[in-house]
Amino acid sequence: MKKVIGGAVYNTETAKKICEQLSEEIEYEKGANVKKSKQLFKTKSGKYFLFIKSEFTGYIAVNNDDLDPEFEEAELEEEKIKPVPYELALQFASETITSNPESKTWVGKYFPELIDGIENNKKIQKKIYISEKASWYLEMMLTDSDDTNSSLIEKLITDEYHRLYEKGLMKRDPYFEMEANK
Repeated sequence: MKKVIGGAVYNTETAKKICEQLSEEIEYEKGANVKKSKQLFKTKSGKYFLFIKSEFTGYIAVNNDDLDPEFEEAELEEEKIKPVPYELALQFASETITSNPESKTWVGKYFPELIDGIENNKKIQKKIYISEKASWYLEMMLTDSDDTNSSLIEKLITDEYHRLYEKGLMKRDPYFEMEANK
């Protein structure tokens, strides 16, 4: 399903599915027992959204007669996309881990706060592109140090995040480093 909300594109085909919750309960506004699937996704631009699919038995009008409508019982399906802020996505993922501990490793890739014992030395591969100017600066910085491309870029990113966190521009500290240093 694809939907544009507030100028942002939310597409279940291109976004990464993080976790899912299944439920079955009576919803009085639908007047039926509803099987519901809630899936949390993250877009390429870093936005989170829930894809909610409800299946239930209900009555639909089978003719276009406003004065004497005929209804028939049918299996109905309702799908919607709901953008959520990081905090609600984190809460949803936390609830998923509680009910399904096997999902902890996968979900932890998106929410490091939810897993214990982050490996600070574990390396992951990330493809980045930088300008020619930045590449030259990087090369010049490397000639005067014992760092590698990776270690220098990691230091720069970490230092900048810490600086922004101290200024109050970054609100989250998923590794709880900055709170420990206060």
